Formats: sequence, structure tokens, C-alpha cells
Amino acid sequence: MSAREISRLVGSSRSAVLDALDRFDIPQNRNGHKRIGPLPFGFDYLDHQIVKNGAEQTTIRMMRQYRAGGMSLREIAGNLNQKLVPTKQNGVWQANTVRGILTRA
Repeated sequence: MSAREISRLVGSSRSAVLDALDRFDIPQNRNGHKRIGPLPFGFDYLDHQIVKNGAEQTTIRMMRQYRAGGMSLREIAGNLNQKLVPTKQNGVWQANTVRGILTRA
């Protein structure tokens, strides 16, 4: 059961649940390793492993093509918003978000 699910069941914040798991030395996944920070765009967490997300990988390829074609980061973000391509958190695309993804990809 994930920390998010536990937090919903007990009516507490996710960070409080993670703190409690740390305090009682309860591992957060099978091999006891902690995954720190959010998942990068293009990847998902499945069965305690990071795996590629096909739809997000396609979006990254699209961003690269737009950038190679001479589009600005702001134009790429606008184009993704216009096409209703979802972000990792289902938000709105920003130029800085596109820059970060292209830097890591």
C-alpha cells in the first residue's frame, strides 16, 4: 500500500505518513530503498521499479522535434497545451517545464 493510500485512509498528510514510516523503520518498498523526489516526465513507478511511460516518451520525442525545427520553449509549451497533452501532474505546460524535460532527456 502506498503512502498516499495510507494518508487517505487515516486522514493525514502524505508527509506525515512518510515520517511515521521512517520513525518506525518501515521500508517504503520491497528492498527497503527509498525513492526520493518526484518521478521524471517520461517514467512511471511500477512494481517497485521505474519504467518508461510510452505516452510521455512520445511527448518528449515531439518536444525534441519541435525544438530541432526552431520552435522556442514558449511555443512548444503553447503547442502542447493546445493539443491538450497532459503534464505529469495534469497541469499546464510552461516553458521552464519543457526546458527541464529537454535537458534531462
